[in-house]
Amino acid sequence: MASTDDQSRDPKPPYPAAAGHPLTHTFRTMPDVLAFRDRALSDHDVARTHFFGPGDVYNLTHPSHLKRALVDDRDAFRKSEDFRVAFDDGLVAVEGKQWRRQRQALQPLFSRDSVRSYAGGMNEAIERRIDTWDHGDRIDLQAEMKRLTLEVLFATLFGRELELGGDAEIRSAAGDLQAWFAPTSYPLPAWVPTPARRRFKRGRRRLREAADELLAEAAGGPASSPAEAEDLLSLLVGIRQRGGADGDVLADEQLRDQVVTLIFAGHETTASTLALSLFELARRPALRDRFHREIDRLEGDPTLADVDALEITERILTETLRLYPPVYVLPRESTRQVAVDGYRIPADVPVWLGIRQVHRDGRFYDAPERFRPGRWRDGAPEERPDFAYAPFGGGPRLCIGRQFALLEAKLALAAIGRRFTLSRVEGGGSADSSPSRHAREPPLSADMTLRLAAGTEFYLRER
Repeated sequence: MASTDDQSRDPKPPYPAAAGHPLTHTFRTMPDVLAFRDRALSDHDVARTHFFGPGDVYNLTHPSHLKRALVDDRDAFRKSEDFRVAFDDGLVAVEGKQWRRQRQALQPLFSRDSVRSYAGGMNEAIERRIDTWDHGDRIDLQAEMKRLTLEVLFATLFGRELELGGDAEIRSAAGDLQAWFAPTSYPLPAWVPTPARRRFKRGRRRLREAADELLAEAAGGPASSPAEAEDLLSLLVGIRQRGGADGDVLADEQLRDQVVTLIFAGHETTASTLALSLFELARRPALRDRFHREIDRLEGDPTLADVDALEITERILTETLRLYPPVYVLPRESTRQVAVDGYRIPADVPVWLGIRQVHRDGRFYDAPERFRPGRWRDGAPEERPDFAYAPFGGGPRLCIGRQFALLEAKLALAAIGRRFTLSRVEGGGSADSSPSRHAREPPLSADMTLRLAAGTEFYLRER
């Protein structure tokens, strides 16, 4: 590949554009954002698309581009302002010194030892949800996994149980944050009042109210130092009550923003990973049999002590995150003019890092569009450059909840597989899902995250 040095002598002024008029780009994106991106970005590691709303979008789809934007030259690629719209001053949205201080304040809850201490609470919440299932039940798989992961999140990080049949407003609002990035709205100018944008604003308002209520409840308890805090709420309230230097890190509104961020980011992506893992298991009997043999060797329900032995389970999850990364694109904005592979990217324009495209690149994966957990046997045998696998991003801003999400997913998938198998309801699927570009693909929806389409239903069969 050409040098990515932004000091290259003569960067080409026209960044290679995906074929088509802006009007074509805009309206092709609306019904099927994944197929449009796959077509537009299939022939180049760099490509420019254009929409009426955000204007020119510069797409980078090679591992070296990800490494540059996330590590080597990260100051040239700040977080997109869209994150601020959704999460205000939450950890995923802020930059620079503010981000470093927030990350330091929250890190104790996501250390290896802290995450492992959540395993018992995770298992209790997982079993509590599974206990509501009966043989022959018909479930919307993505919706049910969202219920499960949101309940795990509240039980562990927030120290309270969600009502199994209640808390409907919180559950609905957590999903409504997706609507800001809906394909029917995002390509349009921000002032267009689409139904999706109205839904997003309602959801954001309700989540802010819920966060304030949770923090108010936690404020009645004693202040906790980072080492003493047992959950996110006690940590945040402790920071506020101690004041001083810590109090400067997170003002009241920022405390609320952390809670809103965690409600969304702490359950949505793991739900997608679980749903799509179960989808693949349901249509692959041989793989499902190997998976069942592994978990049937456990003595009782899966626990923290069993996690390292669940090798097949881990490969299934790893491959799901490769083929269907919930965070399928990382939106950034250029802070200055840079040159990538000899092409010029102006300052202050959207730059999208294409995780999905990198994960499906035949230069780095054999049969990249096939679901093959065996490729991860004995780690990662295929020779791949850094950032050819990046479902959690990378560099200093590697997802803070990565270990939490992986542990939860492994415990949940094993617990479900121990008690149930799933079979798909024929004809199930949402009219809003993207038509599969490949026959092997499940019905997918994509806005802020990639997930199994709503309305994709399965029967539960007790083992």
